[in-house]
Amino acid sequence: MAGATAQGATFSFLTFSGKLTGISVEMPTAEVVNMTGMEHATGTIRMVPTGEWSGGTITVDFLTFNSDPQTYVKRVGSLAFTSSGYSISRSVICESASVTAQAGELVRGSFRFLMTDYQGT
Repeated sequence: MAGATAQGATFSFLTFSGKLTGISVEMPTAEVVNMTGMEHATGTIRMVPTGEWSGGTITVDFLTFNSDPQTYVKRVGSLAFTSSGYSISRSVICESASVTAQAGELVRGSFRFLMTDYQGT
């Protein structure tokens, strides 16, 4: 069975694009409410899914970039990931960005995104 590989993977967010060195995705979790009533037996817990989700983060580590990552923080847009045999896109809010530079190394960057249904105004 053929699988997707991260080798040579790229990503884009708004006008920012880069070559991925790593990606980490924490999937959203189900929103659940406690519907345990006084009429339920002691020790009973009635948890019910609302049908909604919450949370979900994507951290992208990259090498090549074409502009200042900080200018993308707080912005809403589509995050696209493309690799050999696989591509995916999610609506996200850019929560934070960072850049690391060390002697003798390539300049590296990182974004942290929050998944959202919000499309902006």
